[in-house]
Amino acid sequence: MDRIATGAALLVWALAASGPGLAQTGPPATPATPATQPATAAAPAETLPLAQDPTQRLTLPVMVNGKGPYDFLVDTGSDRSVISRELAATLALPPGRRVTIHESAGSDRVSTVIIDHLTVGARTIDHVEAPSLGADNLGAAGMLGVDALRDLHLVMDFKAMTLSSSPSRAEPLDEHTIVVRGKSRFGQLILANAKIRGKPVLVVLDSGSQVSVGNPALLKLLTGHDVSAKPDKTTVLVTVTGRRAEVELDVIAEAQIGGVLVRNMPLAFAPLPIFDRFHLTNQPALLLGMDVLSLCRKVTVDLRRHEATFTID
Repeated sequence: MDRIATGAALLVWALAASGPGLAQTGPPATPATPATQPATAAAPAETLPLAQDPTQRLTLPVMVNGKGPYDFLVDTGSDRSVISRELAATLALPPGRRVTIHESAGSDRVSTVIIDHLTVGARTIDHVEAPSLGADNLGAAGMLGVDALRDLHLVMDFKAMTLSSSPSRAEPLDEHTIVVRGKSRFGQLILANAKIRGKPVLVVLDSGSQVSVGNPALLKLLTGHDVSAKPDKTTVLVTVTGRRAEVELDVIAEAQIGGVLVRNMPLAFAPLPIFDRFHLTNQPALLLGMDVLSLCRKVTVDLRRHEATFTID
């Protein structure tokens, strides 16, 4: 599970950098043949209001055992849903097992609590064994991970500030929308057809991170030096368990993700253990956070179909 919360230094630096921009290159890709859908595929999409926390991450109102609603982060980069220790104590949730969670800066053994019913809109997930973490590091009452999202087609509309969910399906495309396909590792969607400087780069969509982070192989591709070299700008990333990691800061002049061209993209670099977990150590790779995703008008994520779409009009 990967959660990153940056300090004010990174936010100030990102705002001071030349503003990133998006452009579309090439026509929309032809959708793949739809996979076999569950019996509920014809159900209409449900649309819920989105909000953004101070770090641009998206939150949804969630009911826990019929109480709430509470603001939970929408996190496509986390393998399981999480609740804050403070909310778990308030609701007197019974303890569960201790489990290992994987985050950007390492792995930790943490306590869990048992949630009988976790409700998002009209959808309810029963018996969730959720890690309980400090609210200060989490930055919210909880976090919705891929265990709650994996069978859904999610539409994040940043213009209307809504999130629509329906059973996994193909996204209707138009001249402003590009589909990008990939594969799944540990439940996360890894996009395969991205390029920086003409070289292939693997991309992990991470709506729970406010900043995009590249691995050392990507840094070397772009600058010719390793993270061991003394960087000009650094800051500290803080994970949901309180782990801290120093990262190098830079601006990428141009990157292409599928048919989407991203210019002047602020990017952090670090040899984070999460890249080892995803087997993304030797090949250039990056975690694509809200600093880039929110530049689009709309982003869809379908974990079952292993695809995402970007609308940039």
